[in-house]
Amino acid sequence: MSIHRVLLCLWALLLGVKLIAAPSPWAELKPARIAAIAQMLPAQPAAFGRPCADRAFWQSPATRDHCGTALADAQKLLGESFPPWSDDLYLGFSRTGERPPGEQMLAARHAWLQPLVLAECLENQGRFLPLLNQVLHAFATEPTWTLPAHDGSLENFHRQQYFVDLGAAAFGADLAAALYLLGDRLDPAVRQELSAALETRLFAPIRHSLATGEGTYWLGSRSAPVQNNWNAVCLAGVVGAACAVLPDRADRALFLAAGEHYSAYFINSFDADGYCAEGPGYWAFGFGHYALLRTTLLAATVGRVDLFANAKIKAIAAYGFRIQLAHHLVPPFEDCRFGLPADPDVTAYCNEVFQFGVPDGAPSLGLGHDHLTALFMPVICCPPTASLPSTPAGFPGDFSFFKHAGVLVCRPAAGSPNRLSAAIKAGGNGSHSHNDIGSCVIAVGDQLLAGDPGGPFAYNNKVFGPERFTYKILNSFGHPVPVVADCLQTDATHLHPRVTATHFTAAGEEISLDLKSAYKVPELLGLLRTMTYARAGQGRVVITDHVRFTRPMPFAEGLPTLGAVKRLDASTLEFERGGQTLRVTVETPDGFNLTTERVEELGAPAFNRLGFELLKPVADATIKIIFCPGQSEK
Repeated sequence: MSIHRVLLCLWALLLGVKLIAAPSPWAELKPARIAAIAQMLPAQPAAFGRPCADRAFWQSPATRDHCGTALADAQKLLGESFPPWSDDLYLGFSRTGERPPGEQMLAARHAWLQPLVLAECLENQGRFLPLLNQVLHAFATEPTWTLPAHDGSLENFHRQQYFVDLGAAAFGADLAAALYLLGDRLDPAVRQELSAALETRLFAPIRHSLATGEGTYWLGSRSAPVQNNWNAVCLAGVVGAACAVLPDRADRALFLAAGEHYSAYFINSFDADGYCAEGPGYWAFGFGHYALLRTTLLAATVGRVDLFANAKIKAIAAYGFRIQLAHHLVPPFEDCRFGLPADPDVTAYCNEVFQFGVPDGAPSLGLGHDHLTALFMPVICCPPTASLPSTPAGFPGDFSFFKHAGVLVCRPAAGSPNRLSAAIKAGGNGSHSHNDIGSCVIAVGDQLLAGDPGGPFAYNNKVFGPERFTYKILNSFGHPVPVVADCLQTDATHLHPRVTATHFTAAGEEISLDLKSAYKVPELLGLLRTMTYARAGQGRVVITDHVRFTRPMPFAEGLPTLGAVKRLDASTLEFERGGQTLRVTVETPDGFNLTTERVEELGAPAFNRLGFELLKPVADATIKIIFCPGQSEK
């Protein structure tokens, strides 16, 4: 028996007994807190939903409706061959640096789990059990659940040492949920080998990290708190899996205590006003899993451990609404994919839990309908308390300003003829930052028509390394920002741009940003960008850049669009997309040369990058780009 198991057994004996002060065997966790959480837990492991043996649950119309087409989907699988594991595809990333082939191979296999589990629980006739036993055996014996891109040394693939990454944590939680739901209907040998695989690949590596403070960087530490979504996603998976299958109550308590303690480091990655520097897409991914972790802890401890019980969490939850340009339309800042909406599951969950009162469609049905571990997750509201601020009247309002990040989002007033919305950002920083100081986006109705083209749809081995900003979609060439003296912006992850002025009224908003620090141009004296949003009529947005040099230098503006482009006259263009149009007028001192370059990188939708190059060098110049809605075809 390992030393960890000995300690856990000792804690089990000490439940309810005052602990003798002693050095903690865990890097940051307190044995007293683990013991206290253990006293809150049920005697047996449990996940969301009910085991297959609970026929009242599985025969209820609500459950059958919640499972959707799972039974029909599983019936189709009965006549198909299970997608094979491919060493060649898994190892492809180590050879080429391209992620999709290996990840698609894993996803094709994993997609069989949920419909087969749900179908057997719904039907309860044993028809799917032979295939389920085959598939679960395959999962237990495949080399690793870690994504190829996260197995750089191939230690996971070669079964030398397992690292819990996003893939292993999420899929491990789904496998644990399958064990809980199916219970003793599975072949005992398959159940045993899958339980052993969970221990080897999920629980043992995390216990080692909790004891040593090493080996799992996404946990973070007091000296170096992790600042990205990995923390919440991996903790949600590991804690969910522990709750579902670990028979020892003290053992389960260890993982719940880790979820409670280490998830605080993820919350440190958000500004006090809730702004997410990873962008709207990663807000949904990271904070959505934090909400899953919260609900797991809350349900397991019968309401006694609630991660949402503080004011900052409410601000983070509100970000999902405050960042929206229009209904679920968000600016694709940072690595957010173009066209990705504000996640309706996560926003609906936040709306209901915090009682924001935002009309947002149907009530929340939980999170993660593509994950078995979260399919039956309940929505548990936060009771109004003095510790949580009230939601402002009119939330989220006509505009949102995130002060620390320098991000302004402007929306038309409800019921007005204005269809124009806009957002601008001072800078991103963090692992998902682009070189996008001063980037903006302009939308008409439900269409993003000009500005930031968003982030990659697929990553490779260069995206998070020293070559990241060689990609035009990530460097400032692919963003709606100036090119100064033929120079692009410098690495924005090291910059902290300054908002020089704001002016907010009922008629509209105005913000000014100092962009000078984004360019390593010795002759540059100043570069001030101002966005003015006018709410009256059909709306109007003006981007004004005032540049000053020590001597005349070249200057150009960049403006990406995924819309069709038509030039109406020397200074006016029209963009069209999805039945919406945007008229763009460019005012420069002496006219401009228009250049167009097609950019298609990293799986993202191709866009046209328009360049407005001043006809001659300037020492002091003001350039205006004016946006107004065109004639809508909708």
